[in-house]
Amino acid sequence: MKSVLVAAAFFALSACATAAPAPPAATIADTSFVEADGVRAIQMSAWLPASPADVYRAIATVDGWKSWAAPSAFGAVKLHGELETSYDAAAKAGDPANIKQEFLAVVPDRLVVFRTIQTPPGFPHADLFKQTVTSFHLAPETGGSRLVLTHQGFGAGPGFDQLHGFFADGDRQTLEALQKLFVD
Repeated sequence: MKSVLVAAAFFALSACATAAPAPPAATIADTSFVEADGVRAIQMSAWLPASPADVYRAIATVDGWKSWAAPSAFGAVKLHGELETSYDAAAKAGDPANIKQEFLAVVPDRLVVFRTIQTPPGFPHADLFKQTVTSFHLAPETGGSRLVLTHQGFGAGPGFDQLHGFFADGDRQTLEALQKLFVD
């Protein structure tokens, strides 16, 4: 009987040792930083329970943006392509209230970089905001993907301070929306 228990314990421990590692926690890590010249960058990362290819489709296609970011999206995510988005489901391409991004780099399943070139009328400090750049870096990680969002270019002064505060929260909400997309 004792040998049966020892054998069972051995097999149980062996199974635990060879089991796949648990996926990382679904927390958002804030690794924001200040560059050598004093310009601030918001940087946050999250583990998503989806492959880099699936996450890439969510951040690099019109249908992907509609699935988590805004009900209206038009254009193309490609090098020098432009994507228009709106929180108004009735928006049309070319509407002056649309948000428009220009894509500066696109590497399938790995990287998307853009800057906003049009904001809705009345957007605070739009001229300053257009000086910032946002990047999404993707990498495979246990059972899913690590997505690092870096939003750079927040200089000194009250306008940049206001934008930095707004987007420190907004960029976190972006990652939360993407986590929700792949969990639900």
